[in-house]
Amino acid sequence: MKVAQQRRQKALEEKRAIRQNKTKPTEPFKYLITLAYDGSNYGGYAKQKHKNTIQNVLEATLKKYFNQDIKTTESSRTDAKVHALNQKVMFELPEKIALEKAQAQLNELLPKDIMITELKQVKKDFHCRYEVVNKTYEYTIHSKLDPRVTNYSWLINHPLDIRKMHDASRCLIGKHDFNTFKSAKATTDTSIRTINFLEISEENERIVIQINADGFLYNMVRLIVKALVDVGTGKQEILYIKKLLDLKNKPDNLESAPAQGLCLMEINYKAENN
Repeated sequence: MKVAQQRRQKALEEKRAIRQNKTKPTEPFKYLITLAYDGSNYGGYAKQKHKNTIQNVLEATLKKYFNQDIKTTESSRTDAKVHALNQKVMFELPEKIALEKAQAQLNELLPKDIMITELKQVKKDFHCRYEVVNKTYEYTIHSKLDPRVTNYSWLINHPLDIRKMHDASRCLIGKHDFNTFKSAKATTDTSIRTINFLEISEENERIVIQINADGFLYNMVRLIVKALVDVGTGKQEILYIKKLLDLKNKPDNLESAPAQGLCLMEINYKAENN
């Protein structure tokens, strides 16, 4: 009799455990989007109530496709008219999805100036913003009137001395306090960043400035570009950049290069992190 009671008790406990497992919430699946976009017609990346932004459009499209509200987190916030070829955006879902099918169908729903170039599942503890190793931004300058590039470059129709710009930029390489080269809107705790490389190349009427760093302050690239252009036009001397860097505070008259010439080219993580 005692053995039979023990068996019944064990069976009840097993049934109870099964019920508990069924009601226990499962951890969501995390996905990472690589996003490319033409920022010409948008008020920046980040979601805003009264502006048409990339994040607004993306989240509305995800909601339409998955039939549920989805909150996204981006790796980098770009300003109005700034472009991206390699923005990273993560979101969570309670279920696994067919990645290639979802990517293709989401691209059908998105406007033509926003495109998902990759969609993949990542580890649950991965974070697209906090685990970035480095980022690369590219700034384009054109010296010839051409309506085809108006939305993607800064038109400067007088000569720039690339050698002087290159010499002036050398002081920026390495770890520095870039407080001079940040907008008043910057909200980061520290202005110390490490620039890994800054390259200036010229081909025909096109000048490209590429900057790779472990992170960027708000408006940092555009402020650096404008200062380098001032050196290239002869408005400022080669030591101008070094003097700005040593100031530790942004002068009120320091201007930014126009937004449309800037593009987020690359965001890198350690291979094991995603």
